[in-house]
Amino acid sequence: MIAKLGSSLITAVLFLGGSRLDGQAPKDVVIVQTNGTAITTQASGGSVKIPHGLGVVSSRSTLELQWVMVTDSSLGLLFDGPVGASGVFDDPWYRYSADMHMRALQSIAAFEVRILTFDIWHQFTGTLSFSQLEDLATNQKKNFGRVWGIYGESQLRDHFISVAYVAKVRYADGRTVIADPTPALKAAQAIQGSVTLQDLEPKPEPVPLTGKKT
Repeated sequence: MIAKLGSSLITAVLFLGGSRLDGQAPKDVVIVQTNGTAITTQASGGSVKIPHGLGVVSSRSTLELQWVMVTDSSLGLLFDGPVGASGVFDDPWYRYSADMHMRALQSIAAFEVRILTFDIWHQFTGTLSFSQLEDLATNQKKNFGRVWGIYGESQLRDHFISVAYVAKVRYADGRTVIADPTPALKAAQAIQGSVTLQDLEPKPEPVPLTGKKT
């Protein structure tokens, strides 16, 4: 259960460098677990409501998305603000969306971020993957926006929790590092105990029907 992340494991509350999310003030980020150089934090991702034309999905809910982030400083690439998946309506489809705030601690040539998604019932629903081939200089900060998939309303209506982590990094000198998946797996298993290492591997995104908007 996600409640495990918010109990006796909490060690501090911090703000991440004045980062902004959707033009709002910085959100509280709580450290919930440490594992070597990896730190697991949790923050609010904002309302679960999804604007839909003139209406809003889950318009009567006061719940806020729960974003869990695993940051490992040994990879040389950090989240520079809260990162997680939200539901968006992109007529006629529902999609996952994320705004990834990244900061390079050394020269980076490419990286992959993965986001594990869970519904309101703490059931694992999938792994989103974002790979970016782009040079980032030491201490450079940049935001990357991404949308995934073609879904029906039901899956995005129930979306509630996500676990984000940097999965792979390629450095400017050609070295490639694959992150230890253990901290991300532990964070996921705190939500649903049956999640496995295989679940952390992304699956192909849903393919839109012919003639429909992509």
